[in-house]
Amino acid sequence: MYRRSDLTILQEIFDRSTNDIALLYGERSCGLLEIVNDLMKDKECMYYRACSVSEEAQKEMFYAELFEQTKFPIIPSEDYEKMITSYINDPSGRKKLIILDDFQFIIKEHPSFINFLTYLLFEKCENGRVMYLLVSDDIRWIERDMVKIIGKKSSEISRVLKINEYSPMEFRDCFPDMPLSEMVAIYSFIGGKSMYYNGITKDTTLHDLILNQLHKSEQEYYNANLFLPREIREPNLYNTLLYYLAAGRCKLNDLYKLTGMERAKLSVYLKMLMDCGIVEKKGTGSYWIKESMTRFYYRFMFPHLSSLATTGANRFYKKFIENGLSDFIADIYPLFCMEQIKWLKDRGRLNFNVASIEEFYDKYKAIDFTITAVGSNVIACSCSYDLPRMPYTRYEDVKESVKKNRLNCENIWLFSATGFDEKLCELAKEDPSLKLIEGSDQRLH
Repeated sequence: MYRRSDLTILQEIFDRSTNDIALLYGERSCGLLEIVNDLMKDKECMYYRACSVSEEAQKEMFYAELFEQTKFPIIPSEDYEKMITSYINDPSGRKKLIILDDFQFIIKEHPSFINFLTYLLFEKCENGRVMYLLVSDDIRWIERDMVKIIGKKSSEISRVLKINEYSPMEFRDCFPDMPLSEMVAIYSFIGGKSMYYNGITKDTTLHDLILNQLHKSEQEYYNANLFLPREIREPNLYNTLLYYLAAGRCKLNDLYKLTGMERAKLSVYLKMLMDCGIVEKKGTGSYWIKESMTRFYYRFMFPHLSSLATTGANRFYKKFIENGLSDFIADIYPLFCMEQIKWLKDRGRLNFNVASIEEFYDKYKAIDFTITAVGSNVIACSCSYDLPRMPYTRYEDVKESVKKNRLNCENIWLFSATGFDEKLCELAKEDPSLKLIEGSDQRLH
């Protein structure tokens, strides 16, 4: 599954009467290869996925794939230019789509390769004969190193398109008939990785997905480093950090004491995890694992790999996962609430203008996020996913936190996936500064 708008953008580039280079990048779990496969349909296309090998081996494999896919009599050559030109300028005259997946492996060994592409586009080919699509899932390399390597040639790329994860509201739109509680639960596990949405229906449960994952681990050796950045050299240190973060040891001082690392070194490792999109900083000196499946893995599976290898899936679930799921899911519920407010804002359903909607790092753990109205008035928002009913005491906690944090706050909004107790409902009828937002139907009461 992927956003159809991303495919539309690439198709529009192909349909131009010009020669173009486009760059598509992002995580493969967000539908990267699905977009590529659908773009290839009904086109004269050559797809090549590069490998991390020497330049000479790369050329040999490129030639072999080019001949295998096109069956065009291409004269073997050590020169990419001659190989590609003979394919583009074949007698058919049809526009070609040349897809270079994991192209960073070519550029790293052959930095001037991009010069060949631009030279072929504008010097050796007629207009409208070819579109190059460069594809990569090495997000860090694309955003930090690519421009440094190819320099001014980066300006020749017609369009750079990043595939992003689905937001909670986009996930909701994919499965509008799914109960909210299950929707939040499933999103807490797979997050915005749309590749994992394939096969999910309105009746799918989080229990189904977790058991499926555990059964897979029974059938094959489970790589303990599965979720680490590909370029890391010291997996033991990264695993240690993620293990403690998943267990709720999120403060920088806690990590310093637990790991025994020097503070400067600890900061370097955390920055690497943040650059890779796995960890994010929350407030001052606090971190958490933002990537859902990574957070689940290090919370429930990584500490018990021995049992994972020797215990059946159902027993492992009962023993190590079931009792901790509610707290795990509750961590993600505020994101759904924030997205709901953004949805209401975008559709003009709020009776005030919104300046910002932001997470609030409350050391008193009462306020989850704030809504700031134009004019600087702040709405303090608190969310409850796992309580049978949000109690009146939560309202009192938020009021106290507003005072302690010295917020310029006139209103309190409470979100609950399961409803509110009677005292809160009665107060909301009398006090216009209090709004109750029930998750089951996302209506303002």
